[in-house]
Amino acid sequence: MDAYRHVLAAVEAQETDGPRVLHHAWDIARRFEAQLSVVHVVEYIPIDPAGDALLATPLDLTQERREQAEARLHQWCESAGIHTAHTWVSVGSTTQEIIRAREAVEADLIVIGHRSRRGLAALFSSTDDGVLHHAHCDVLAMHLD
Repeated sequence: MDAYRHVLAAVEAQETDGPRVLHHAWDIARRFEAQLSVVHVVEYIPIDPAGDALLATPLDLTQERREQAEARLHQWCESAGIHTAHTWVSVGSTTQEIIRAREAVEADLIVIGHRSRRGLAALFSSTDDGVLHHAHCDVLAMHLD
């Protein structure tokens, strides 16, 4: 097996899953003496708290969610002693932004979390599947259940 040169950790900014994926990606990067980049994607979801009656435009909480995610990622990296110059939060489609990040840093491995989903959730959550099929590199999907 060829050595990995650049590992991209695609983490969710949740307290339980994000650090697990980050630490696993960091462990792999250390073993291969590879660079580590970390990305979290905030999906744009406009919120209209009053139905559609009172606001002409939906309330956009994207910037607030982005700032919270950035602070959380930096805190996780700092507390784990992970030094990376490539830690960022993107806004957009999760799959597309992970692929864009992979291309930007030329990562040869993406580490992403995966949870088994059933019913409607399986139809609407295809991030790990999309990354697997569109990334032009190896993808490690960590089973988080």
